[in-house]
Amino acid sequence: MEGDLYRSWRRLRKKHGWSDHAGIAAGLQAAMVRYAPVPRSMAEEMADFFLPSNLDEEAVYKSDEVLQLLAGRWSSQNSILSDDDWSFIEEQVNEWAHELDMRIVTDVMRAVVERGGFS
Repeated sequence: MEGDLYRSWRRLRKKHGWSDHAGIAAGLQAAMVRYAPVPRSMAEEMADFFLPSNLDEEAVYKSDEVLQLLAGRWSSQNSILSDDDWSFIEEQVNEWAHELDMRIVTDVMRAVVERGGFS
């Protein structure tokens, strides 16, 4: 999956150079906050969790997948999110449910159930 965040990552690496890991991570976290259709504080928590300062390509793919999930375009096919990732997403959506668009809550909870959550 090569979504908006992946494209941002490629641009940031070109702009900052391969060795500026902190600059790339900060730029990518800011991009994830901008792209996420959720309250800013929630988006920041998600960016902190999914995009650590020592990020790698897998972290970028996972973050892109999370954005797809929040946008209602997620597919379980080829998902790389781990059980810990899903637990974090469940916690976040439960915590922020009153401030989220109900479509997002419904889509995320449907995905959680589809992959066997809430057991």
